[in-house]
Amino acid sequence: MTGSTPAAGIVVLLAFAPGCAGGDEPPAQGIAELGTGEWQFEPLADGQEVELAHGAQGGWHLWTSVRTLGLEPEGVLLEVTTTVIDDPASATTSRGRIKLTEREDGRCEFIGWPAVLGEPACAIGQPLRIRAVVTDARGAVASGERLVRPRWDSDEACARRPQGAQDVD
Repeated sequence: MTGSTPAAGIVVLLAFAPGCAGGDEPPAQGIAELGTGEWQFEPLADGQEVELAHGAQGGWHLWTSVRTLGLEPEGVLLEVTTTVIDDPASATTSRGRIKLTEREDGRCEFIGWPAVLGEPACAIGQPLRIRAVVTDARGAVASGERLVRPRWDSDEACARRPQGAQDVD
């Protein structure tokens, strides 16, 4: 994959609510839409293939972006967990503080979060659950998940997969 091609990501949950911050009272739960994008937001559907990106430190990840409704844009904690469905031990979580950018349509977004995979060769072609939890400084939470299938053009072997085993098409 080249740096000029947006990498794949994930869609989690989408609904409609008034505005980015919602109103005077903190909402019990906000709304999150997780999609692809290193440079721009692109939604994905359950079951869609997503391309893995090679990280600067040698790891592999899926570029993800998030849009929210009902959350304040400052002091936001983003937590993204990737898990191969048939291998719960594969769960890998990355988290960090982000600042959401307000959009003209009332939603907020963050572009370009690297959702890490612990052993990417074992995820190729397998159903992968991406779960995102977004919490603002007031404690309002938005979360959701999507099932995707990672794609990667590499001959690297999965250490846990027996020699000669095939990826699922």
